[in-house]
Amino acid sequence: MFELVKVSEKCYFIESPSKVGIYKHNENEVYLIDSGSDKNSAKKTLRICNEQGWTIKGIINTHAHADHIGGNAYIQDKTGCDVFCSSIDRPFLEFPIINPLHIYGGYIPKEMEHKFFLAQKSKTKDICSNDFPSELKTYDISGHSLGMIAIVAPDDTAFVGDIVSSAAIIEKYGITYLLDIKKHLESLDFVENLNAKRFVMSHVDTVEDIKPLIKLNRDKIYEIADRICNLCKTEMTFEQLLKELFSHYNLIMSIRQHSLVGSTVRSYLSYLKEEGKLEVVIKDNTLLWKTI
Repeated sequence: MFELVKVSEKCYFIESPSKVGIYKHNENEVYLIDSGSDKNSAKKTLRICNEQGWTIKGIINTHAHADHIGGNAYIQDKTGCDVFCSSIDRPFLEFPIINPLHIYGGYIPKEMEHKFFLAQKSKTKDICSNDFPSELKTYDISGHSLGMIAIVAPDDTAFVGDIVSSAAIIEKYGITYLLDIKKHLESLDFVENLNAKRFVMSHVDTVEDIKPLIKLNRDKIYEIADRICNLCKTEMTFEQLLKELFSHYNLIMSIRQHSLVGSTVRSYLSYLKEEGKLEVVIKDNTLLWKTI
């Protein structure tokens, strides 16, 4: 853990719970792709860069989830580096309380004041800024989050954030976090056809061929959608549906899991409603979901 791994002439990553990618801009300067989950991760990242004689010129965040931006504030404070992200993600980085509010759907209880949901704020610049390294290409791969991006280096190394989960993660968590199901499926199609030699992902081993992982994740989305439709053949409330899904996927209920999985299930419900597969029925001031 926290070892420097070289993947190409100019690209590296630091192995950690949430990988920190590194693009070597020149002999002395690097850009980080995400910054890890917290201050501890940031300290180790700085130490590794210092040992290599590298100055951190900037951080490029693939998306605004706390486990990817958790080291921003510490590294920016120590180095004065720029932090870049997509325009829609900038408020999440500059006002991090938005992220848990957005997942929970209201003002958060104390249990949500956790580094997995709530990072420290950092000052940001848009990836369209003139200060962004022009040799790097960025692509919109939102769906997992509002503004997730892929970053592709000149040597065709693609840093693709949380575009996919591993088989082990899918097996463990059952329902992995997604915000916009339709857009995420489109992003999976896009990355599947992206012309890159290797793909560096935040929580999955680096691969040259990402297509099997894309298929695994796409199939899981369709499986969950089908299960929701089957369950809703009997009209049920959101809470009843969530209970059935937690039981099926052997998940343990807590405020955090209710928020995280519940937010994802609401996204599935919206997707299936727009696809014409579910409808809303209101009876006795109770909102019910029903398969069409």
